[in-house]
Amino acid sequence: IPDEVQSLASLEHLGLVGGPLHGTIPDGIGNLVNLTNLHLMENRLSGTVPESLSKLINLEYASLSINENLTGDLDFLCPLENMINMSADCGGADLKVTCSCCDSCCAATEHECCVVKSLPWADIGYCFPTLPPALQDVDNPFSE
Repeated sequence: IPDEVQSLASLEHLGLVGGPLHGTIPDGIGNLVNLTNLHLMENRLSGTVPESLSKLINLEYASLSINENLTGDLDFLCPLENMINMSADCGGADLKVTCSCCDSCCAATEHECCVVKSLPWADIGYCFPTLPPALQDVDNPFSE
C-alpha cells in the first residue's frame, strides 16, 4: 500500500480490491480516522493486521479477506461501535486469522466465504472445522 495513502487524512473510502498489493498493511492506515470503508480483499497482503486500525472509530465496513498470508487476532476491532460488517480469513481448514466479531469468515485459499452471524448451518462445518466457543451453545434448528 503506497505511503502516500497514509497521509490522506480526509479519506472516507479506501478500496484496493483484487489487485497486486503485497507486503504488510501499514500502521499509518490507523491515522485515517475519517475512514468508513476499508476494502483490502483479494490481494497478497501478509503479516499481522496492525492494531492501529482500532483508531478508525468511524469504520463501518472492513473487508480483509482472501489475503493468504494475513495473520493474527482481529478482536481488537470488535469494540468499534460503528462497524456494520467485517470479513476476514477466519474460516476454512487453515486458520491464520481469528475474529469473534466478523460477519463473514473466508478461506483465503479457496476464495469462498460463509456468513457467521446468520449461522447458515449447512456451511458451518466449512467455516470452522471445530466450532468456536462462542457458537458451541447456539441451538441448531436443524439438529434432531
